[in-house]
This record gives sequence, C-alpha cells and structure tokens, in this order.
Amino acid sequence: MYELYILGQLLYADHSAYKLRFILENILGANRKVSFGVLYPLLEKMETAGKLMIIEDPHSRKKIHVTAVGRDRFFELMREPVKNNAHMDEVYLFKLTSLCLVDSKLAQQIIADFRAEKQAQRDRYTENISQLMLKHADASFFKSTLQANKLQAALANTYLDYVDMIERELE
Repeated sequence: MYELYILGQLLYADHSAYKLRFILENILGANRKVSFGVLYPLLEKMETAGKLMIIEDPHSRKKIHVTAVGRDRFFELMREPVKNNAHMDEVYLFKLTSLCLVDSKLAQQIIADFRAEKQAQRDRYTENISQLMLKHADASFFKSTLQANKLQAALANTYLDYVDMIERELE
C-alpha cells in the first residue's frame, strides 16, 4: 500500500525519508502514525529492487529519487484494481492524490471505480437501515446499529461529493 504512495510522491519531487513520513501521516490523518521501523525497510526493499535510489544533495542530506523501474511500477499500481479490504480507502486516497500523474483515461477509470464502490457501500447501508427498521425496530441493538449505518451511509455520500469535486478539478 505504501509503495504506491512513495512512488507517487517521488514522481513529484525527490524527498527525504523524514519528508515522506511527514506527508504520509498528513494524508492518512491525524491519528495515523507511520514508524520509521515500517518505512525504512520498505525503502530498502524498493532500493534493492531498483525502484528508487538514495542520493546525497550538496548539503550532505539524503534524498530519495524514483528510477525508471519505480516509475513503471507506479503506473502498474495505478492501473491495478483496488482490492476490497481494510486498506481500500487509503489505496484510493493515494490514487486520487496522484491522478495528475496519469493519462486522463486512467484517471477517469480510477474515479469511476471509486464512485461505484462508494455508491455500492451507500446502497448497502441504506438497505441495512431499511431492514433494521422493518425487522428489528424493537431489538436492543436497534438504536446503535441504526446510528452506525446512518453514519456509514453519510460517509459514503461525503466520499461521493469529494470524488465529484476531484472530477471537476480535472476538467
């Protein structure tokens, strides 16, 4: 998951590991911390695979630079369908923040895939709400489950509004 983010950020500019961590934590949100214990082994693995190289700038600071192999891997990851798992939203977030690096056809496909996923989620939660009200209105779990499903439907709608905004910005 972080490989896509790292390669995308390095296509914008060379960065230090510290700066990559800083940007990643800001993209993921206030409560998400990324340890150097996770980041450095991934950077080493990517360097060994030839996807990036570490260079020293004139001030003896280490910067990370994406290679042609890394650039190809980035585009491969951008074309891959997003798996439906616990990290799906983060992968889409990384892809959506890198749309300007890909051609318009791929950008539109990523947007369409994300929109379809969020519409399906919203529809599932809306159906859950209907079924709860119809079959479980007197159950002890009704109120809390109804609130949770309403929240999830609202979050899906917020994501849909967000992707509409991104699409307008690309036009």
